[in-house]
Amino acid sequence: MAIPDPALTMARAPRPEGRFIETKFRPPSVAGELVALARLDRALAAALERRVVWLSAPAGFGKTTSLLKLARALAADGCTTCWVNLDPEDNETARFLQYVIEAVQRALPGIGEYRLADVCEANVDALKAILRSVCEDLAARATPLALFLDDYHLIDNPAIHAVLAWLLSVSPDCLRVLIASRYRLPSTMDDLRRQQVLADIGTAELSLTLDETACFLHAAQLPALNADQVRTLFERTEGWAAGLQLVAMALQADGRGAAFIDEFSGADCDVSAYLLEAVLSQVPPTVMRFLSLTALFDRFSLALCSEALGQHDAGATMAWIRAHNLFLIALDDGGQWFRYHHLLSDYLRGATAAGAPDQVCLANRAASAWFAREGLRDEAIRCAFQTGDVNLAADLIERCVEDVTQRRGEHDQVIRWYQRLPEETLLERITLRLSYVRSVMWSGRLREAQSALLAIESDLALRYAVSVYDGKDAIDAAILGDLQICWYMFHVFSNRVERVRESKRTWGAQWESTGNPLDIARVKLAAACFAFIEHDYREALALGESAQAFYERCDYYAGVAGCRRMRYVIALERGQAREAERGLAALYEENCRELGRYSIIAANTGIQLADAAYERGQVDLARKVLASAFGMSSKYGLVTNFIAAFLTSSRVLRFDQQGEAADACLSEGLALGRERSLPRLTVALQGERVRVYLQQGRIDDALKVGRGAGIDPAQPGEAGALARSSDLVLIELRLRLATGRLQGLGLAIDDLLVQTRKQQRVRLTVRLLALKSVLLQQTGRMDDACAVLDTAVGLASAGGLCRSIVDEGPEVRAVLEELRRRTPLAAQDGLSSLLSACNFAVASTRAFGAALGAAVISAREVDILKLVQCGLDNRRVAVQMGISEGTAKWYLRNIYQKLQVGSRTAAIARARELRLL
Repeated sequence: MAIPDPALTMARAPRPEGRFIETKFRPPSVAGELVALARLDRALAAALERRVVWLSAPAGFGKTTSLLKLARALAADGCTTCWVNLDPEDNETARFLQYVIEAVQRALPGIGEYRLADVCEANVDALKAILRSVCEDLAARATPLALFLDDYHLIDNPAIHAVLAWLLSVSPDCLRVLIASRYRLPSTMDDLRRQQVLADIGTAELSLTLDETACFLHAAQLPALNADQVRTLFERTEGWAAGLQLVAMALQADGRGAAFIDEFSGADCDVSAYLLEAVLSQVPPTVMRFLSLTALFDRFSLALCSEALGQHDAGATMAWIRAHNLFLIALDDGGQWFRYHHLLSDYLRGATAAGAPDQVCLANRAASAWFAREGLRDEAIRCAFQTGDVNLAADLIERCVEDVTQRRGEHDQVIRWYQRLPEETLLERITLRLSYVRSVMWSGRLREAQSALLAIESDLALRYAVSVYDGKDAIDAAILGDLQICWYMFHVFSNRVERVRESKRTWGAQWESTGNPLDIARVKLAAACFAFIEHDYREALALGESAQAFYERCDYYAGVAGCRRMRYVIALERGQAREAERGLAALYEENCRELGRYSIIAANTGIQLADAAYERGQVDLARKVLASAFGMSSKYGLVTNFIAAFLTSSRVLRFDQQGEAADACLSEGLALGRERSLPRLTVALQGERVRVYLQQGRIDDALKVGRGAGIDPAQPGEAGALARSSDLVLIELRLRLATGRLQGLGLAIDDLLVQTRKQQRVRLTVRLLALKSVLLQQTGRMDDACAVLDTAVGLASAGGLCRSIVDEGPEVRAVLEELRRRTPLAAQDGLSSLLSACNFAVASTRAFGAALGAAVISAREVDILKLVQCGLDNRRVAVQMGISEGTAKWYLRNIYQKLQVGSRTAAIARARELRLL
C-alpha cells in the first residue's frame, strides 16, 4: 500500500500551462531582412542533413540569427518548428522538460498519448514518459518537427545534458533538435558525433570572411569604404558579426569615417568595450539611463519600466532605441516584453555595477517588488538576490516555499535557493530550514536531511541553552512540532520502524495542537501505514480516516486519494478482492483525471489496482495498468509501494511466459532493497524467488535463497512467529514442504492460521490453507486435504480471490482436481473458476497460436516492437526500456520465434498484420 511520498506534496494544483513564461516560446524578432551569406548559408543547409545541429561560438557571432535562418528554411520545407529561449532558471531538470514538452505540444496539438496537463508535479520520470509518448506518436505519424533551443550555454546541470542525450537517443528520425550555445558539445553527448547524426557549426563557420565583411558593411549603407579600410575592420574584428555591426553604428554616430577607423585600428583594448563605448557615447543621457536600468534584467516590459523604475516616458524611449537599431529584441508579438542582445546587456550591467552599485540595488529592489505583485515568483527572487539583501530573498522564499514544494513539487528549486543563502541568514530561520529538510528528504537525499535536522537541533539547543526536547517550554511550540514531524517523516522514509513507533508514542499527542495541518495529515497517514504493516487494520482505518479529514480541511486532493487508496488495500488483505478492484479502478481513473495518468499518485493507485486485478485473475487489466504505473511506483515512495510494484510486475511477466524478464524484475527490486536498506522489500522478493524456484524444481537454488534470508528448514523458527514477517514464514513453510521436513509442520500452520484469522488476514489465510492441503496430500491424507482446500476455496470465492490459491503451483492444482471430482456439479462454480485460472496461461497460448500461427506476444514485447518500429537499434531500445542491451536482444529473439520471422522488418510487418501495432 502507498503512504505519503514525494507525490503527496502535490495538491489540486494549477495546470502547468499557467506557470509558463510565454515569451520563452517565441523566437526573437530581428529588425529588417536577414543578411544572406552564401558560404554560411551553404553550411547551414548541409547541417540540415543531420538530426542534431549544434551552433557554438561566443556572444555576437550570429548563433540566434543562424537558428532563425534554419527555422525559416525548415518551415518553407513543410517542417513544423517550436522554440524555447532558455534562461538560468531552466537548470532544473523537470522545468527544462516541462518547457520542451509544452513547446512541442503547442506546435503539434494532440501529439503524444498524454498532454503535459496530465502531470501536475515536477516529476522527471513522468515528464520523460510523456516525451516518450510524443516520440512514439511522431514516429507513427512520420511528422517532421524541429525543436530549437537557444542560449543552451545557460544550462550547466549535467542531469539536463543527460536527459537531452536520452531524448536524442529515443526520438525518431523525423525529430530534429537545433541548439545554440557559447560552449562546445558536452562530453556526455559525444556519442552523437560518433553516430554521425550531429552537425557541429562553430566559430570558424560563423565568422565572416573578408569578402563577407565587405558585403555586410555595404548592406549597412555606410559611406563608401576602400579596400584597405574594409581589411582593417575585418582584421580588427576577426570576422565577428556583432563587432562589425557595432562598427557600422559607431561610424554612423561618429561621422568622422576614416579618422574613427584609424583610432579603432590602433586601439589596444577590448574590441567590444571600445565599440560599445563609441556607440553609447552618442546616446542621449535620458536614453542612457533607461538602457542602464533595463539592462539589469533578463527581460523587461513597459509596465515594469513605468511602475517600478520610474521611467514614465518608457514608450517614447523604446521607440528611439528601436529606431536606432540599438540591439533591442522583442520577445512577444504584442510588443510588451523585451531584452537586449546579450553583448549589450552584459556590458551595461558591468558598467552600472562598477559605476553606480547603489542604482543596481535600488532598481532590483523595486523590480523584485513589482515581479512579486505580478506573481512572477522566480524573477522576484532573482532580483532580490541581485540587491545583495539576502534577507529580502529569504523573506520571498519563505512566502512561496509551501506553494513551490507542497503544491508543485519543485524541490530542486527550493534546494538551489536555500544553498544561495549564507549560513548566518539561515541561522534564525528555522521554518525555512525545515522546508529545506522536506525538500532534500522528498528528493531521496536522506543523509543530507539527517545532517540538517541534527544541525537544527544543535542550534536550538545553543540558542536556548537547553536540550531541545527538555526545553519545550522555552522553544516555540510550532517550530518544535515541525521539527518532530520532520524527524518522524525521516524515520518513515528510512524505514526505521522502531523509531517511528517511539516518535509517535512520545510526541504524537502534541502534533495535532501545534503542527501544520498538512504535516499532521502526513504523520497520521504514515502511522496508518505502520498499523497496516503490523496488521492492525482497525487502527489503520481509523488513522486513515483522521488523516483524510485533515487533508480535506487543506483541500489537498492527493492526500485524500492516498487515504482512500489505503481503505481498498486493507480490503484486499481482508480477502475482499472484488470490492478492492472496483474501488481502486474508480480511484485510478479519478486520479488520472485530477492529477494525470503519469503522476505519482495515479502510479501508486495503479500499482495497487494491478495487484488487485492480478489477484482476481484479471491479468489483462493488471498488465495495462503496469505499463504506465510501474516505472514511478518502483522508484518513489515507501517500501510497501516497492513490494507491490515488483511482485505484481514479476508475476504478470511470468504469466506471460517471460521467465527471464520476471527474474530480472525481481533482481532489480532486490538491488533496490539492498541500495536503500529496505529489508522488508528484500525478504518479500526473496520469498517470491523461493516459490518460483520450487515450482521449477530448482530446490538447491531455493535453499540458497532461503539461507540468504536467514531461513534453514533443518532448523525451523518458532511456529507462531508471524512477527518475523509473513514472507519469512512462507519461505520456511515452502522449503520444509519441498525438502520433506514435515514433522510438526501441520501444527505450525495451524498456529499461524489462528493468528491470521484473528487479524482478519484472509488473503494470507487462503495461502496457508492451500499450503496445508499440499502437506496433507503429501502425507497421504487426501480426504483431509480436500476438506482444507474446500475451506480455502469458500473464503476465496466469497471475496473474489484467485491467484492466492492458483499461484501455489501444480500440487494445489492436483488437490483442486480431486476436490472437483468429489464435488456435486451444482456446487462447482468456485472450483471451476480456479481451475480455469490454473489452465488459462497454457490454454490461451495454444488457442492464440492455433489461430494466428504465433505464440502470445506480451505487452512488454509489444512495447519493444513499437520502439523497433520507430527505428531504434538494440542499444536505444535497451535505454528506453531500462534493460541491458543483452536483454533487449533476448526479447527480440523471442519475438522473432513467436511471430515466426527472421528480421526486424518482417516482425513489424507480421505484428501489423496481427494488429499488434
